[in-house]
Amino acid sequence: MSENLDGLAQENKIVVRDLMKVYKRGMKEVIALRGIDFEVGTGEFLSIVGPSGSGKSTLLKMLGALDKPTAGAILYDGHGVTLLDDKRSMLYRRQKVGFVWQTGNLVPGLTALKNVMLPMRLSGAPKGPSDERAKMLLETVGLGKRMNHKPHQMSGGENQRVSICVALANKPELLLADEVTGELDTETAQMVMDTLRTMNKDFDTTVVNVTHNPRVAEYADRVLRIRDGLIEGQKHTLYGDITEIDAKGRMVIPETVRRLAGLGKRVVLKATSEGLLITPLSTEEFENNNETGN
Repeated sequence: MSENLDGLAQENKIVVRDLMKVYKRGMKEVIALRGIDFEVGTGEFLSIVGPSGSGKSTLLKMLGALDKPTAGAILYDGHGVTLLDDKRSMLYRRQKVGFVWQTGNLVPGLTALKNVMLPMRLSGAPKGPSDERAKMLLETVGLGKRMNHKPHQMSGGENQRVSICVALANKPELLLADEVTGELDTETAQMVMDTLRTMNKDFDTTVVNVTHNPRVAEYADRVLRIRDGLIEGQKHTLYGDITEIDAKGRMVIPETVRRLAGLGKRVVLKATSEGLLITPLSTEEFENNNETGN
């Protein structure tokens, strides 16, 4: 039975379906995303966690219309992000999305206040309202006394908090964060993640944060685990560790669970009164059954 994508789009800020990305490296093809499905609710804080090379940063670029998938769809408020041309992609990023990167997005020669004002001024906002909003954002993240300092006069954590303010300057509905604590110590990383969480709650901004750090990921309402271009499972604040069955009926069993259960390439599925039972199928047993015709 086919999905009601229109209904899902009304219930969620973002709907991702069958997203694939293949890069060409000379004569070789590298599959970064292998048909990912998930949704993000309005105002939700979602973390996507996975090791380097798992496809999480590629996925974030797709959500921000910075790159196009090989196949699949991303719906934002019911509109197809993957169908936008270059001009409309630029407008989408300018009007709907804020970005925070690991290395920051600050202009070295400008003060914190002017850095936050810059995207508003580039969008044509008047100086007075831009100044007021920039001050409000900086005060919200505890940098009211650092407004007139330039990036080289502030710590790494302070610069990242300013970067979050820059990302939120034009009142985006979606904030995309890529390894924002990657170069920070534990205490500073906690301050930056507290800031992201505050902005998420105070401004009802939908946040998608990608990270390789499980502790950083746990600041979110929900955590998706990605490995080798597929959603491996998720951790929910209410239900704990769970896995997902995607729109095509595929279930990815986490690597640690497969190892503990001794699951190989083939398994036996049995429907029981308590649910689905998955047990290993040995190669020898499989070959013997084939030879006897069973």
